[in-house]
Amino acid sequence: MESVLTWRKSIFTRLMLTFALIVSPLFLAAFFIYNWGIGSVKEELERSMRSQVGFFVSNYNTEVQRINALLYNTLYDSNLTDLANRVSELSDYDLYRSVNSLQQRLLVLENSNLYVKNATAYIPSADMFVTSNGGLEKVDEEALAFFNSASTDSKAQLLQFRGDFYLRALLPLDVRYRMEKKVHLLTATLSIERIRTSLGQMDVRPGGGTSLLLPDQSLVSQPGADEALAAAFGSALKSRPDLSGSGTLTFRHEGRNYFAVYESSSYLGATLAVYVREEALTEKADRIQRLFLLFSLAAGLIVLVSMLSAFKFVQQPMLRLIRALRQMEKGNLNVEITHRREDEYGFVFTRFNGMVRNLNQLIDQAYKQQILTQQAELKQLQSQINPHFLYNTYFVLYNLAMSEDYDNVKQFTRQLGAYFQFITRNAADDVPLRAEADHARTYCEIQSLRFWNRLTVDFKELPASCADLLVPRLILQPILENAFEHGLADKKADGRLSVEFLLSEIGLEIVVEDNGPLLADSDVARLNERLTSEAPASETTAILNIHRRLRLKFGEASGLIFRHGREGGLQVRIVICSIEEGKGEADNETDADRGR
Repeated sequence: MESVLTWRKSIFTRLMLTFALIVSPLFLAAFFIYNWGIGSVKEELERSMRSQVGFFVSNYNTEVQRINALLYNTLYDSNLTDLANRVSELSDYDLYRSVNSLQQRLLVLENSNLYVKNATAYIPSADMFVTSNGGLEKVDEEALAFFNSASTDSKAQLLQFRGDFYLRALLPLDVRYRMEKKVHLLTATLSIERIRTSLGQMDVRPGGGTSLLLPDQSLVSQPGADEALAAAFGSALKSRPDLSGSGTLTFRHEGRNYFAVYESSSYLGATLAVYVREEALTEKADRIQRLFLLFSLAAGLIVLVSMLSAFKFVQQPMLRLIRALRQMEKGNLNVEITHRREDEYGFVFTRFNGMVRNLNQLIDQAYKQQILTQQAELKQLQSQINPHFLYNTYFVLYNLAMSEDYDNVKQFTRQLGAYFQFITRNAADDVPLRAEADHARTYCEIQSLRFWNRLTVDFKELPASCADLLVPRLILQPILENAFEHGLADKKADGRLSVEFLLSEIGLEIVVEDNGPLLADSDVARLNERLTSEAPASETTAILNIHRRLRLKFGEASGLIFRHGREGGLQVRIVICSIEEGKGEADNETDADRGR
């Protein structure tokens, strides 16, 4: 087992080679056959769609050309020219006969083509226009001005006016000349409904449709078309940078992909398109799909056999390894895995068993080392009683005695006794937060007497729900000491220090804030960076010691956070993310200590 396993003993190699040799040819054959069939069906359907679209575009061009030819033939009709040029010379009878003959000619033009619903002759010189449906009426000046001056890119002179589409025939004269000389012209109104009906005659698969994009970018679809689908297709079609000639496009609507074939008519200035769901491209591939299904079933059976083999040689040992790892997750480090075969799992299980044994030894050593280190750091912190603090407190006591302020002498000596009792005792590493807060309050009261003319301390009440929370000893007093020595040391008057306890969703925050000199952003950032530095034990400061002990007890989200104070100075937040952990374990002992 100590030697490296050769490939001949590798389960993975044997299984993968066997699987690849058996399954790969089947899947490759099925894949190529299926894709060849689908590709052929798609090409056939696309050719059919292109042919159909091309036929209808050609038909529309032919019909519109016929309409335009009839319009221009009518433009030179003798009855129209008589009405346009000799109306004042005609008798009432001749006028009636000319109008009647012209209307019959327009009616023939209307009936000669499916897409024309009305034909109109504008005769501004006689202040009249004649329609195939309504006869003689007075000239519509707005319509006359539009048809005389409107321009279009459509060679067929296809125009939109008042919601309808028109073909016009006019003499090739200047617009101003036509308006001033009141030159006559003809228009043919196209029936959008008949165009829709003709679009409906195209062979459209279920779920698809046909649409005609006109020169004004309006979209005409077959009767009963899905308007939302047609609008989505229209947006996709209009987004094409170039619609000249013919082409294909794909678009998406309501989670489905669609395929479209379009062809543009330079004569009409319009684009005709047919679109279908992409699934429709493969509807005729049923035989190929069945063949592919058979191949897939055969491959599935082969895979099943391979998986049964893999279960015996791979999965069962893997399950044993997983169960052992889960036992380790629950804290059971006395697990051991046995394996009889000389393969990869035998090598892994042997190393796993050795790893568990080594892990047990390392955890035991690390745990003991951690306990010893924490105790040593706490001892070191307790021994760091500032000599200046001791001298100054005795000096304050001396002054109080000299001034015969015996009440404050009693109070001050009681506070000093409580302070040194708490900081020097070694009964427990964890204390209730109530005791820690009382010690910090005592320390602040001592400092208030020392600096009574320079600063004030606002120490808020501790919430009753947090009083029994067990916390590491001396997490608050060193922070207050830093505030007095560094933040408020240069304050000659109006120094303020506040301590408050805030409950939040994550737990408890103890906020210590002074109004000392304003720190730069870089200084605050540097303080926060020091908390995450990997300083050796010999260089661990009291603040870093507090931060580490809080994280060890309450989790990685707990610890210290430095911020700018609200009135200048520095704000230190002591974050404790759990206020339910470890309540009451040291209560009896602490109560006894308070009674000493």
